[in-house]
Amino acid sequence: MSLVIKEFGILKEEPGDIGLEIEVEGSNLPICTKYWRNERDGSLKGEETAEYVLSKPGNLEHISNALQYLDDLYTATGTRVDNSVRAGVHVHINCQRLTMTQLYNFITTYLILENLLVRWCGEFREGNLFCLRACDAEWLLSVIRAAALDNRKRFRQSFHRDELRYASMNLKALGDYGSLEFRAMRGTRDLGLIYKWAETLFNLREFACAFEKPTDIIEQFSIGGINNFLERALGNNTGMFLDGVADYQKLLWDGMRNAQDVAYCCDWQKFEPKMRKVGGVEFPDFLRPEEINEPLEDV
Repeated sequence: MSLVIKEFGILKEEPGDIGLEIEVEGSNLPICTKYWRNERDGSLKGEETAEYVLSKPGNLEHISNALQYLDDLYTATGTRVDNSVRAGVHVHINCQRLTMTQLYNFITTYLILENLLVRWCGEFREGNLFCLRACDAEWLLSVIRAAALDNRKRFRQSFHRDELRYASMNLKALGDYGSLEFRAMRGTRDLGLIYKWAETLFNLREFACAFEKPTDIIEQFSIGGINNFLERALGNNTGMFLDGVADYQKLLWDGMRNAQDVAYCCDWQKFEPKMRKVGGVEFPDFLRPEEINEPLEDV
């Protein structure tokens, strides 16, 4: 099986792990020309509105620097950020170089955690029409399953649908940018929270890609237990998401049932990459020639 960049028809590979879009309603909103683009969003209302879009995706250090710069501008201009049901934060996590199995690992992991994560994202985010969870729109699971079961493997056609845009995990972004877009985070003046959210989503990608297939993630949850799974998936941020959430175990079990529908929908062996020989050594067929020519260790 080839990579996301090929299956979704991405013409140009973009570097950088994380992209950010921050919607704001408030007052004294600064013009930001370093790190960010200033854009308008017609869905926002209020005294002043702005959308700060990261000029280019970056790693966690780049995200931290960009948010610190915006925070300094907020302080200098006396910015007020309103707690609005309309304003949110959208985080793009680059999936272009993931195999399709790794992509489904990522999707499965997020579905397990989705109810807990969205609860943390804000009181107006659960059931919000701009960031629907799988439990709000169960047909989303049908779309994800159907794409995996499609023997023609037309992932771009399956996911490139406008109705998918407004899910907590926006699958349409895969065909647009080669990323999964996460739309659940509320607008907030605390840019440190936005960094923690972006960091968590990036770490979930890394956690998910360590598994061979989605069913292994379900088994890890079942065998290791909820708390062990949370500590492995969320790391140092675990306590932040559990603070004050008495029913977190129910949220996780409900999410796991949604994830099961995806993880057990097909035989993941069919996604194993075909191998080809180059110089007597076998390589997955999704590797580009220049990658094969690079020195490899332990071959």
